[in-house]
Amino acid sequence: MTASAAVPVTTSRRLTATASAKAALLIGLAIFAQEISWNFYDSQVPVSLGKYITSVGVVGFLMGVDNLLGIITQPLLGRWSDNLRTRWGRRTPFILVGMPLAALFFALIPFETSLPFLLAFVVLYVSAMLFQKTPTESLMPDFVPPEHRSKGNAILKTITSLTVVFAALLSMLIVDQNLQLAFLIPAVLMVLILPIFLLTVKEKTSAGYQEALRVQGENVEQLEKGRLWPTIQGIVRAPDKSMLYMLLSVFFLAFGWAALRALLTRYGTDSLGMTRGDAGGLSLPGGIAFLLLAYPLALLSERYGRRLLMMLGLALMIASLVAGYALASPTMLLVTVVFFSIGYATFSVNALVVVWNLASSSTTTGTFTGLFYLMLYGGYAVGPGVVGLLTDLTGWGPFLLNVAPFILVALLLLSRVRREGPVAAQVEG
Repeated sequence: MTASAAVPVTTSRRLTATASAKAALLIGLAIFAQEISWNFYDSQVPVSLGKYITSVGVVGFLMGVDNLLGIITQPLLGRWSDNLRTRWGRRTPFILVGMPLAALFFALIPFETSLPFLLAFVVLYVSAMLFQKTPTESLMPDFVPPEHRSKGNAILKTITSLTVVFAALLSMLIVDQNLQLAFLIPAVLMVLILPIFLLTVKEKTSAGYQEALRVQGENVEQLEKGRLWPTIQGIVRAPDKSMLYMLLSVFFLAFGWAALRALLTRYGTDSLGMTRGDAGGLSLPGGIAFLLLAYPLALLSERYGRRLLMMLGLALMIASLVAGYALASPTMLLVTVVFFSIGYATFSVNALVVVWNLASSSTTTGTFTGLFYLMLYGGYAVGPGVVGLLTDLTGWGPFLLNVAPFILVALLLLSRVRREGPVAAQVEG
């Protein structure tokens, strides 16, 4: 495949389903490079912190505090990428800068010799990752029209699930033998994938970028609508609160999901007597389930409705947590993770698509993607710490039950979302 033919998008015709899938796959290269390290980070850094800190709550808060950077930066970076114009496009420059820096700092994490060094490497790594997160995700709606976005996002989530499997295998096969090598492998993959992405994804040919150029030249008022604070005010004040409830549901889902991911390895080692490597591999079966089901779930969502599938997925997550508590064992925990991951997949495949489709136009996808990640990282920031404090109080026994109420709140909020399509006039006030 040549670079010029990688993403055959023009502004005169919409992408076919095949071309949309090709665009999503190529954008998925960047997602793959980023998520390899994210997933491994989530499973192993809490254990590294545990060498210096005994409180589960403090470890949980430290795993969440890094996401405070996401709360601050993602809406701003989304807005910045909407307005940026360069020879590389408007999203790609963030990837070009962020990915090599993230690889460097990630590779340094296992070489820490004290808590200050560990925290410094973690903060620098997370900062580099967040710098590119929202611009990368915003590439998909730039290339893929609304009718194909569920399938396109499912392709990206399938690629993400591959990284879950990859990270779990690193934990199971390499961590207990050579921790430094286990961290180095994802870093090297990021460095190798970056030039492939740059050669195959020609962002300036995307419909979204060309539309942004057209609007910039013809309608300054439309650009003003993408300003961050007026957009937030419009969401809150809109007669139809679908966007507001959708974003709040994302927050509470992220709250519970981040808490489980951040503390799962500790739960396996401290409560169920598993080794660090085996506990770090708990996400493997869930990642495989996600890998196999993400695309079929997208097809079902387009047929029966995204909200219905997301609500069923959240209900499955709650049921799996209750069952895992009632029948606690290493084997049952694997089963719990599988069904929890299936439920999460139904939400994850559709949530950002609903936000994109509730947004106004391709000129503001970065802004709304940034708001999505504002809520996502907000949940990530506080979830591990709050559930960690609950676990300090209750012990590890009811850990899974400590997560369940937050998924229930996400389900209740999602039930208030009334539509999945555009309400641009209402949202933007």
